[in-house]
Amino acid sequence: MKLYRYLIFLLLLSMAVFPAFAQEEKDEAEDPFHHEVDSAMAISPNYLPTSYTQCGTTFFQPIDYKEIDTTISFIYQYDPLLRNENLFQSLGIHGQAHKPMNFTFSKEPGFTLFTNPYPLYFKNQSDLKYYQLKTSYTQIAYTYGFETENTLYATHAQNIRDLFKMVFNLRGYSNEGYFSNQNTRNVVADFLGHFQTRNEVYGFRLSYIINFFHMQENGGLKNVQDFYDQNSKLLSGYNMKLYDATSRTLTHDLMFQQYLNIKSKKKTKNGSDKHWGTFTHTFQFRHQSYLFSDSPTDSLSYPSSTLSLATDSIKDSLTFYTISNTIQYSTFRPYKEPINPNNFVHFTGGVTHEYTHFQSAFYFGNSFIPFAQAHVRLLKVIDLHAKLAYTLGRKPNEESRSSVSNGCYQKNDLYFSASIQARLDKKKNHHIGCDFAFFYLSPDYIFSHFSDNKFYWNLKWKKENIIRLTPYWQYKDYRIEFSYFMLHNYVYLNEELVPTLLDSYANIIQTHLYAPFRYKGLGIIFNGYLQYSNKEVIQVPVFAGKLDLFYRFNIFKNKAQLQLGLNAAYNTSYYADAYYPLLHQFYHQHEVKTGNYCYLDIYLALRVQRINIFIKGIHLLSGAMGHHYFTTPGYPMQGRGFSAGLTWRFHD
Repeated sequence: MKLYRYLIFLLLLSMAVFPAFAQEEKDEAEDPFHHEVDSAMAISPNYLPTSYTQCGTTFFQPIDYKEIDTTISFIYQYDPLLRNENLFQSLGIHGQAHKPMNFTFSKEPGFTLFTNPYPLYFKNQSDLKYYQLKTSYTQIAYTYGFETENTLYATHAQNIRDLFKMVFNLRGYSNEGYFSNQNTRNVVADFLGHFQTRNEVYGFRLSYIINFFHMQENGGLKNVQDFYDQNSKLLSGYNMKLYDATSRTLTHDLMFQQYLNIKSKKKTKNGSDKHWGTFTHTFQFRHQSYLFSDSPTDSLSYPSSTLSLATDSIKDSLTFYTISNTIQYSTFRPYKEPINPNNFVHFTGGVTHEYTHFQSAFYFGNSFIPFAQAHVRLLKVIDLHAKLAYTLGRKPNEESRSSVSNGCYQKNDLYFSASIQARLDKKKNHHIGCDFAFFYLSPDYIFSHFSDNKFYWNLKWKKENIIRLTPYWQYKDYRIEFSYFMLHNYVYLNEELVPTLLDSYANIIQTHLYAPFRYKGLGIIFNGYLQYSNKEVIQVPVFAGKLDLFYRFNIFKNKAQLQLGLNAAYNTSYYADAYYPLLHQFYHQHEVKTGNYCYLDIYLALRVQRINIFIKGIHLLSGAMGHHYFTTPGYPMQGRGFSAGLTWRFHD
């Protein structure tokens, strides 16, 4: 019956969006998402084009530079949780733990302690951007949220004599919170430097990332019904589960990658040197520390079924570091676009040695991860991708906890992915394709070995088996995809906060539509998911989506632009995962439903030359549909409020 309703809803949604696709086909030239990305030239004559690309680490890919967006289309989305493409449950304010509402699974080879609870704020090496520019590019943005929220963004990219390029990024966020013990502070900063000799034979990349999160953890409302009934006029008057708990996350990520291009004196047809491949050595050091403390503790806020020693405080620390060295050969040209983009065969092969030291569990692991990758383009229009990685090492003896100190926890882990894409037009903006991924891997390490004065377990699991299959259709930025996930031996945290095995097969069906429509000054962006799960322990909303509607026009004799818009978000009710700060994890619960609430924001944005300004009204419907505006059980979303922001770009 649930599947039947799902299919009916999908049919109705397709009928609703079809007219938008038909109208878009008639007026291509009005699409701002492809024709106005570099619109700063008309208003700011000194603008110099600046492009960027994502940085690969192990799995390289052909470079595809994209020009930065200088429009005001998304200036009001100052926080990652607000962006069109992101549908997440959160703890009520920005900067804290969050989890996708659309089911997803992705994991890179190597040691994993636990699932990152800050995916939109936490930076990894693969998240860094490499800029292609003539001289320099700088962007500074500041947002002030009435009454307590402050956000600062800064980016600077510099080209020094076409030999050395560097990029620096900074994001600082602070929020005093609205409920008791909700103060949030975090800083994420990164640096990337790239040097290459003029003959392009040798080059290196040096990059560093620091992630720092400091939060007061109140554990959510002690009595949700009090908030439903609005028993207190002040938000600070509601009782919270925890009043003295704090968590701190600090990570350091340093990478040095050097490469040697093998070139021939013979020239290609376009006059460039013939490239015979690249040898690369990559060194990476990652140190991650997670600290949770609470004193004095409230025993009622911690599960009674767990180990509880006679202490009145908690100070739990999880600290580990990894050191890895990778040697590989690749036919991909570092930081260069393909010489012949119409037809090519590229491949990568190598091996990674990773050493892991997890201090809290006395674990010392050594693993070797051979990997390979191929990318083939046929007949100018068909792209084939494949990736494979396998983990080698000595399996630790897990009969006793003391013997876990040596070995490889992720021994025999296997990762494989493949995709095919076909281009349907000459402009390279119309595609159909299919992605496939297979994961045969060990669960997160914290699910096997963990102990403090509230929890203890020493468990052994089978390998998780996870398959993801995603056929899709894409025209420009319009995208429709159908995803199927199959999970077997899946490990999750149950309602008692104990790792549990789902030994039967779980199936998740998911349909996704992303539609950015524009006609003249009118813009409509819809992002929505329809989902179905056949297992109660994997809860997903049947529908979750966002709608952005805006109108943009020129003022002051075309010297400035003004944009008026509204944002709406909605998801159907479901048993959303709850959050437990001591473990830094979301866990399954089947008592409280969240959702079935519409969130509505309106904003006004103004652009004058290189300066963008916006003011935004947040959650205008607060209380109009009741006070059950939660995306995570126990954590109310922010009520009605305002924010204002300014962005200033420099192009020299």
